[in-house]
Amino acid sequence: MEFFTSSKDPKFKHMKDQLRMQARTKKADLSGHDRLHYIETHADVISKILFIYAKLNAGVKYVQGMNEILATLYFCFYDVSMPQEYFLEYFESDLFFCFNTVVSEIRDSFIRTMDHEHSGINGKVAEFDFIMMKCDPELHTHLANEGLDP
Repeated sequence: MEFFTSSKDPKFKHMKDQLRMQARTKKADLSGHDRLHYIETHADVISKILFIYAKLNAGVKYVQGMNEILATLYFCFYDVSMPQEYFLEYFESDLFFCFNTVVSEIRDSFIRTMDHEHSGINGKVAEFDFIMMKCDPELHTHLANEGLDP
């Protein structure tokens, strides 16, 4: 969480009090001064990308879990030694492209009408359950005994 609530611009990383306040407060509830001096965070970049994705993909929109996929891509791709010019000019568009590509491969998992299809979320969960049963039957049995349905 600390990474995502930190400034995307290294020159503001030292402003920890303001960043903590921003993380606790909805943007709409910020004072005029705080809105004017808002420090864009990594979480803000993720929100922008998810918003644009939802607008461009009206059939899917935003579904819980997409943020986890995007956050993982973001964290893996982000490199502190990356020149700030690259971050400002290319990073977000490159990240959007990669996210869009990954989600296009698994988009049926995010479409409610596909939930009960093999390619939908229930089919993916059943496939995962089968693989876990084959690869680690002891863990599979333990989770079932604990009442943890995949």
